[in-house]
Amino acid sequence: MHSIITEELRFRKRVCEYAIKHGNNAEAARRYHTSRQQVQRWVKRFDGTIDSLRLYSRKPHSHPNQHTEEEVALIKRMHSKFKHEGLSQVYVEAKKRGYERSYGSMCRQIRRQGHFLRGRMEIMNQKA
Repeated sequence: MHSIITEELRFRKRVCEYAIKHGNNAEAARRYHTSRQQVQRWVKRFDGTIDSLRLYSRKPHSHPNQHTEEEVALIKRMHSKFKHEGLSQVYVEAKKRGYERSYGSMCRQIRRQGHFLRGRMEIMNQKA
């Protein structure tokens, strides 16, 4: 792998052009010290431009299983009301009010929102 993206793209273009010219992916792979499968993938994507060989983002375009605003608001309400009794009690109360996800998922949301840390900090400050 090259250190500069454009350098890597120029390398891929050279490999593809060689493989297409000679009609042999294995020969191109041996010459350019890469795998035949990788050359095959590049040739399949190659349309004559460098941009066709550019790396694509692997970032998801959507989060279909993301918590809804109502669920986050419910967790927030239950946590502020029952945090002194522990997260398991917060989960039980949220389930009674229609929360349908797992305990771990609820805890992750609480940590992500920062409520858990604030609750601990308040307790620590009260003790001091």
